[in-house]
Amino acid sequence: MLVEVNGIKLYYEDMGAGPALVFIHGLGENADSWESQITLFKKTFRTIAMDHRGHYRSEDGNEFITISLFASDILALLDQLGIQKAHFVGHSMGGLICQEIAAHNQERMLSITLSDTASFFPEPMRTNALEERLKRIDTLPMTEVGAAIARAACRPDIDAETLAKVTAMFQLNRPVPYRQATISTLKADYRQYLSQIKVPTLILVGEKDATTPLDYAQLLNKEIKGSKLQIIPEAAHMTKIENPKVYNLALAEFLAPYEPDAAIPLIASLRGDE
Repeated sequence: MLVEVNGIKLYYEDMGAGPALVFIHGLGENADSWESQITLFKKTFRTIAMDHRGHYRSEDGNEFITISLFASDILALLDQLGIQKAHFVGHSMGGLICQEIAAHNQERMLSITLSDTASFFPEPMRTNALEERLKRIDTLPMTEVGAAIARAACRPDIDAETLAKVTAMFQLNRPVPYRQATISTLKADYRQYLSQIKVPTLILVGEKDATTPLDYAQLLNKEIKGSKLQIIPEAAHMTKIENPKVYNLALAEFLAPYEPDAAIPLIASLRGDE
């Protein structure tokens, strides 16, 4: 569905009934990247996912794309849907968006799951590496850029079908908004806000993630008091797609103390498949 928020038409999906669970995708992804999660969680949760502005089915808008603008779009969407509080799951850039919301609108958050993300990107990622990425965006077709991103984001032994799916998703990007979002992502820094996060927080990271490696997750875990860190096996950066069953089980188990009626049946179904 399309809804107008902050002067653009934003694509979103609203499925299921129950406690609100908001899925926030990463740079160059879209709502479809959460398919494995939504298929499960919509059984007992109200799942919300969107294409961020500048991504796939959503409009670009006229403003330079920033993390704070993404966050504003999401909160405006939730306002239109009548959702005052929700559980938030943010992957990669989506984790930065979650930190932006936590920094300024934490009262909207029941819990946070930070998936394969960082609080900031150290040198040389925010300078020399960023310039290299921008050069590729400026000089190569998005089909080639998208294929390279997919290969880097997935574990080396990923099956061909999954790699093709991830590649096709990244190839959908439009150069101008993707370039802007890339700059805003790699320049973001939320370290000063981490100690202020008081809501329950889960941190997930793929055991083979080279994009946002384990030490990034460990910093989040150290600075966010009471947070839980879990490593997802057989996955690199795209944990939610590469190993969805383990990812889903980790998320359901994390939510169980806060939403037992919704989460416990999902845990039982996942364990029953083993």
